[in-house]
Amino acid sequence: MTTAKRRARLALTLAGLIIAAIGLIIYGQAAADGDAADQAAIDASAADWADIIGYEAHQSVKDAAFEAEQDKRIAEEDKTFGLVLAGIGVAVFAGRWAVRPAVATKPVPAALAVPPMPVTTPAPAPPASVADELTKLAALRDQGVLTDAEFERQKRQLLDR
Repeated sequence: MTTAKRRARLALTLAGLIIAAIGLIIYGQAAADGDAADQAAIDASAADWADIIGYEAHQSVKDAAFEAEQDKRIAEEDKTFGLVLAGIGVAVFAGRWAVRPAVATKPVPAALAVPPMPVTTPAPAPPASVADELTKLAALRDQGVLTDAEFERQKRQLLDR
């Protein structure tokens, strides 16, 4: 394998691993943020209960519930981005196999070698006789494909050979 191919394979391998690792780090952090947002939403659920019971919830509790929902949405988007980035990293890493080393072929032992098949050409068709040609022309005339004048001209060419 040439040095350029080795470098290309190494570059694809490293780039793919780095991109996939960054994607997994982003996914892991977003998953933790999503869990924290879930807990914050649970903690802020007092605003929902206050509304159900009929009491007016304090504005700070309502703000906390809103922020928890926003954080959860952002965490879900970050998780998706992390997974996409990890997938791209895996695809780049897999691209290293596109730069394949040359496969060395071993010579086949003479005992295992398959002899080449002989090439045969089809035998040429035997030339048609004049009588066969006249019969074909008469059939074409009878079918209406040839006119009488065309039949006579073709017949004269066959007989003049």
